[in-house]
Amino acid sequence: MELQNSVKEALNALYHHPDDVFRMEADRWLQNFQRTIDAWQVADNLLHDATSNLETLIFCSQTLRSKVQRDFEELPSEAFRPLRSSLNTLLKKFHRGPPKVRTQISIAVAALAVQVPPEDWGDGGIVNWLKDEMTSHPEYIPGFLELLTVLPEEVFNYKIAARPERRRQFENELTSQIEVALNILTACLKISELKEQVLEAFSSWIRLRHGIPGSVLACHPLVYTALSSLNSETLSEAVVNVISELIHYTTAGNSGGIPVQMPLIQVIVPQVMSLKEQLRDSSKDEEDVKAIARLFADMGDSYVELIATGSDESMMIVNALLEVASHPEYDIASMTFNFWHNLQHILTKRDSYTSFGNEVSIDVERSRRLQVFHSAYESLVSLVSFRVKYPQDYQTLSVEDLKEFKQTRYAVTDVLIDAASVLGGDATLRILYVKLYEARTCLGNGHNQWHPAEAALFCIRAISNYVSTVEAEVMPKIMSLLLELPHEPQLLQTVCLTIGAYSKWFDASSDGFPLLSSVIKVLLSGMSKSEDSAAAAAVAFRHICDGLHVGWVLVVSVKNVDGIGIKTLDT
Repeated sequence: MELQNSVKEALNALYHHPDDVFRMEADRWLQNFQRTIDAWQVADNLLHDATSNLETLIFCSQTLRSKVQRDFEELPSEAFRPLRSSLNTLLKKFHRGPPKVRTQISIAVAALAVQVPPEDWGDGGIVNWLKDEMTSHPEYIPGFLELLTVLPEEVFNYKIAARPERRRQFENELTSQIEVALNILTACLKISELKEQVLEAFSSWIRLRHGIPGSVLACHPLVYTALSSLNSETLSEAVVNVISELIHYTTAGNSGGIPVQMPLIQVIVPQVMSLKEQLRDSSKDEEDVKAIARLFADMGDSYVELIATGSDESMMIVNALLEVASHPEYDIASMTFNFWHNLQHILTKRDSYTSFGNEVSIDVERSRRLQVFHSAYESLVSLVSFRVKYPQDYQTLSVEDLKEFKQTRYAVTDVLIDAASVLGGDATLRILYVKLYEARTCLGNGHNQWHPAEAALFCIRAISNYVSTVEAEVMPKIMSLLLELPHEPQLLQTVCLTIGAYSKWFDASSDGFPLLSSVIKVLLSGMSKSEDSAAAAAVAFRHICDGLHVGWVLVVSVKNVDGIGIKTLDT
């Protein structure tokens, strides 16, 4: 009793004492207490004590869960049954909550199941034991449902101090009982207020990736409930989690693969596709739109090899993913980026076409697919290029926001490179030139909106390695436009970096050398504008010197330095 009171006093100090020193001391004492063997009995007693407050219940449930996971070998073998009985009583006691306490008790029971052989729970292991408990005590089903949810999750919980062999045995025990588990969940569907809990538990069991045939799941009541719930006015997280897990399940190696799971795929895809129009619905809650976008992204990532065939059905998914990519919220649009990269890899790599046999057949099929996806990647370039635009308030951005903006630019660069790999660098450049030309209009009529022009140039620079060094259609126009842009520091820095990125073009193209004199004037201006633009200009000069005949550079440089004052930057 004295130790129990000490725990209560320490918790009170931790949460309510005004002095930080006392709180830190209480925290250290409680952590040390959790490592002792006495913690088993004290935590158990306080959880059964009707006078324990919420803080005590949460701490003791966490303590008991941690002890079962990590310190189970401290207990003698005969302690299993009383421990199981006590945890079962607690699970019933807290079946309506508090949720945090119920979750910790559920995890403790699941961890106990990992630690001991299945026969300790009777015939059929813990799943059958749980079934019997739910049948005998239906009033406690909410608590038992949470246990059924966390059971498969503990297969992947490496906090549990169980030997690898025992962990594998536990996974096999659960997969052998998955039909029993799904039957329990199906029966619980009759209680309408438990639907969300049932679906969350279903997600956990699907995550085991056990090879249930698609033909069975396609007509399963749990799958039907989840799919039909997609049309609800508000999408629940549980419904989205189930559909997401089912999508991933259909392509998992140990589920039999796509051929075996095709009946399930044919049920899932039309239901998710029916949500496409909601992506544009401005009245839709943003979290719902995120959930819908996540499902489309999951389909794209999982079925990318099927989509890469370019069938009419697959192009419907591609168009939906373009819809997601067009969403004004970057967090939503970027969900598709992984798909575009993987699709590009399949479309452009020769290994994807080996099944077509000879080189002629491979080339024909590769050309066909690239043509099929040409317009999609053209649209993608337009959809992502504006994402790199500097915000109007960029000068006041926090360090974290600036870091996030830079990461966005890196991600968009990767997407543009994917597009250039499919379309070809020159074709991608033509799209971006239009963006630059349109951005120039923002610089006239008294408006100094340099941000769109800088964004277009950033994108043009991003694909420089994919553009032909003899491109003659738009490169001369781009370089001429660079000479007209205002010398705003950020814009000038990107101008200098773009010049450096295309340095080889000046040497290889017949249109390049005549522009070099004017271009070097821009670089010299960059040397005196700001530290960032000076660094960019210096890099550009180096690349030009590496790419051109040295004599040409010296002649042009001497001509341009004459009469131009170069400001020395303070270091």
